[in-house]
Amino acid sequence: MPRSRPLPQAVRGCWYYVPPSFEVEDGLDNPRQVMSFNVDGTFTRYEIKKDRRKDAETGEYTFDGHFLIIRGRRTHTFRVHRPAFWRWKLEGKKKSWVLLRGLASEDARDNALPEEDRRDIKLLPLRARIEADFSDEDVIHRVIYDQDERQRRLLGTFFVEHLPGEHLWVGVTPLVCDLSPKTWERIIKESYLGKFLGKPKDIDAVTVHLLDCHQSREFDL
Repeated sequence: MPRSRPLPQAVRGCWYYVPPSFEVEDGLDNPRQVMSFNVDGTFTRYEIKKDRRKDAETGEYTFDGHFLIIRGRRTHTFRVHRPAFWRWKLEGKKKSWVLLRGLASEDARDNALPEEDRRDIKLLPLRARIEADFSDEDVIHRVIYDQDERQRRLLGTFFVEHLPGEHLWVGVTPLVCDLSPKTWERIIKESYLGKFLGKPKDIDAVTVHLLDCHQSREFDL
């Protein structure tokens, strides 16, 4: 169960920003918005339509665990409800929104992976491949496992932040309940940094932070 009052930094990173009527099943086919909340108190809202992205709004925000205040072209105050750590409801005076770490159904984390699939990913993390709509930093990366030619499973999502000193911080949202922190570390190291990014030369250290349990793992490249 999520904490009754999350820490202010719990909002950091990238979210899908959707109306309450949003249908998850059609999410990647419809126009959508992404909110990126930076650790310095600034935010950017992006609009994504027909595989194109544009900056729609920038500004500042504050979050105290109960209320999220967004100061862009206008100031909006939302009361935050957290039915899950990865799914927040923003209640406004005139309009409400939903923040999603990934386009998944509300019961996604209740569905465990078959033992054979879990063992397969543990032994060969490259089987979990990485997808993203764009190649730059402010995006939501999807971790996909193809169980066979017909079944495509969303294992989780993540966002990245570049910290001083060639240090990469990765915030992971597991959308399955039974992959270990060590397995997530190997997915980021092998599937993302190795295959997706091609072993970048400008990163020396990596922190993988699991947003569901607040565990972190660090490794050097």
